[in-house]
Amino acid sequence: MVPEKPVPDQDPIVTKSYAPHYVLAMVILMITLFWALWDEAFGQRPWKAYQEEWKHRYVAFLKTASHSSANAEATVTASPDYKALEAEYNRLKSQTQPDVDRIQKQITDLNAKIIAVQNVFTDRRAYANALTYEMETDTSASGKKSKQRDIDDYKARKATVEYPDGHREQYNFKELEEKYNELRDERTKVSAELGEVLKPVTEANTRMSQYVTDHMIDLTPTQIEGLKKKTAEWDPKIQQINVADANIVDRCESCHMGAREPLKISAAVMTPKGSKRPDEYAQAFVSHPEPGLLKIHEPDKYGCSP
Repeated sequence: MVPEKPVPDQDPIVTKSYAPHYVLAMVILMITLFWALWDEAFGQRPWKAYQEEWKHRYVAFLKTASHSSANAEATVTASPDYKALEAEYNRLKSQTQPDVDRIQKQITDLNAKIIAVQNVFTDRRAYANALTYEMETDTSASGKKSKQRDIDDYKARKATVEYPDGHREQYNFKELEEKYNELRDERTKVSAELGEVLKPVTEANTRMSQYVTDHMIDLTPTQIEGLKKKTAEWDPKIQQINVADANIVDRCESCHMGAREPLKISAAVMTPKGSKRPDEYAQAFVSHPEPGLLKIHEPDKYGCSP
């Protein structure tokens, strides 16, 4: 037998606590974990910080631009030429309003009738289709004939449609389908008539909008609001241009977010309040230095690289 070894007087397992070592190891592991998460989310993706900063600064710039644009638009809409266009629009609108009201009432009435017929026709058609499926999947000739008789009997049976005004009419399946299609065709015809009546009004409104667009130096308030909405809803992501034929992959706009924006963006307007000079973000967010070049060197087609 092997003699048992004596237990040492200073057995570290018995006489010493390793809790501090475990705590230290746990702290190091936690620090490593959080560092790894940060590095994965931001450390290796600096464009995320750029895009978040872009959203904040560009929206602030657009708010300022929106105020200036509103003042410019007010000046344009106060001009005699615009007032003449507006007067013509109002005249045409007043002139066509009775016809518009009449036709819209027709469309409303037709919609109500279509719904009344559709509610009955949809159920009838679904049941007829189910019977047809049973007939087509029946393997016996006698079964098919029997199912066909059931279908014919069902389609010949009258169904009652109650219209919005309270009166009722009865139709067999064919008549019901014809009535449904007839009402839809009539609605299409009346809708086309409404379009023709509104055409002069629409054209006059387009001329007003075009006049404002043509005489605004920058974007209109509506266009700026669209940019604000787009920017506020932006989720950070890689902006990549891939030109396979030239083996070009450009991700410049992942950071240079303002390169193709429709407004002129300078480093000064993208500089935070209180800063004496533009920082690296402001310098990265500016418009392309030669916007005319983008018209002949379209980045989506040729990439950003020369």
